Amino acid sequence: MDAALSVFAKVGVRATTLEDVAALAGVTRGAVYWHFADKAALVSEVVAGLQWPLDIGSDITGYEAHQQPLRLLHQQLSLQLARCMEDPVQWRTIQLVLCHGLRADLPADAMVQIERAMIRAARHVAQVMAIARERHQLREGLRPAAAARCLHTVGIGMLSARANEWPHARQLAPPTSLDLFMLGICRDPSATLHTAAWR
Repeated sequence: MDAALSVFAKVGVRATTLEDVAALAGVTRGAVYWHFADKAALVSEVVAGLQWPLDIGSDITGYEAHQQPLRLLHQQLSLQLARCMEDPVQWRTIQLVLCHGLRADLPADAMVQIERAMIRAARHVAQVMAIARERHQLREGLRPAAAARCLHTVGIGMLSARANEWPHARQLAPPTSLDLFMLGICRDPSATLHTAAWR
């Protein structure tokens, strides 16, 4: 997988052959074909290994128990985004998924996997937004599903901006997009905002 990610990042998915992956991995072409029927299957496997950093998971009991679920959401997303950027494999996979020049070459199956992960992530965040609305912590007039989709879009924008920069740019100071978004959706921002943990 590491070899595939490296080659994909260097020359793009379309220009990469399974022979290229085999050469970088130090194995025979047959060994690669033993595991993957074709390049599309390899790409799908690489994408399947992505832990989408904007997905908080389906277990929201911690958010239900927390006095400020939006604060916990902010903390969790900040932590997950930072961890994703620090993990070389996850970060290269994010670059493959979000960099314009690389994403255009992804096979249809991989794009479906990515879209499903994004939809699932927005649905989980919407559950937390609904808890915040029930507690009158979400700004009045905001629908939880719409707020969740917007938050997810902000997160994708932050990741995309970083994914298209030079590798060392991950170490720069964090953007304030997530902080500002959370301020904007909270009924009482002073009680909810958490300073992001990005590095």
